Amino acid sequence: MNYSNKILLLFLITLVSCFPKEEKVEPSPRIYQSVSINAGPFKNDVVFYSLDEGNVVAKASPMDWDLYIDQEVIRINYFRSMSVALTTDAWDSIKDTTGLSFSYLTDQLSDSLTQWELSENQIYVVNMGLNNEYSPMGFMVLKVQRMSDRIVLKYKDLEGEDEWTNEINEDQFYYNLRTETKVNLPNDKEYDLALGKYTDYITVDDVSQDYTIYGAILGNASAYLMNNAFENTDADDFEVSMLSSRQDIIGWNWKRFNLDKNAYEILPNMTYMISTNSNYLCKLRFVDYLNDQGISGHPTFEYEIL
Repeated sequence: MNYSNKILLLFLITLVSCFPKEEKVEPSPRIYQSVSINAGPFKNDVVFYSLDEGNVVAKASPMDWDLYIDQEVIRINYFRSMSVALTTDAWDSIKDTTGLSFSYLTDQLSDSLTQWELSENQIYVVNMGLNNEYSPMGFMVLKVQRMSDRIVLKYKDLEGEDEWTNEINEDQFYYNLRTETKVNLPNDKEYDLALGKYTDYITVDDVSQDYTIYGAILGNASAYLMNNAFENTDADDFEVSMLSSRQDIIGWNWKRFNLDKNAYEILPNMTYMISTNSNYLCKLRFVDYLNDQGISGHPTFEYEIL
């Protein structure tokens, strides 16, 4: 390189360095993601996953919280198989469960209440569910009042030996009644799927009963099932009018237990069409229910932004 060319190159480098730096370009949403879920040693850890972010946003034990409350709902922790009975008895007279009818609220859908949701200013007897060893955790009596500037939680043990009243000055929070503490976990708008165990009323081999199963529950997303091969499904197949906000629309029945093989198997052509929290349209399917050690209860799913 001669002297003149060196001078020209130096001039160009100096000139370019004077230009303002370009603004950072936001990356496109992930086009495809394969996700393996570790459900923990008891196979009942709750995993909160964001399809928008493409990662696990939180992982929790179902023992961590009892209630989720925001501006719209008061919801029991369905990932611990909690159930409730509405009662009209006076607060001080409730001493046992005689005559009460308990529900897991899985199928509760009406104009006023969604799945697993409690009414304000009503008295419930709450079956606190099962611990990690699947032993019953007992009963509490609960009433939740929504005031203009706070939530009032009034509750006691069923025998009436201990009683608590706590006021929370927050719009949304998870709460542990037993420890009287708030828990930091994602609200409905911060995840698309929560995966864990819950109780549903199912029919297997013509026998119907409440059964604890592993499934996927929607956050603030919506979805529907398309009986179509995953690889043959694209954006043109998406029917927005088919979307459902029912939280267990994905649920558990993408798998079944094969008695001959004594193992779970993934059902074919179970492609779920999802509108995420950020209104991205995507397709999702489950591809496995075993971890690397061959232990069931640890699903793998894949999804693609359309």
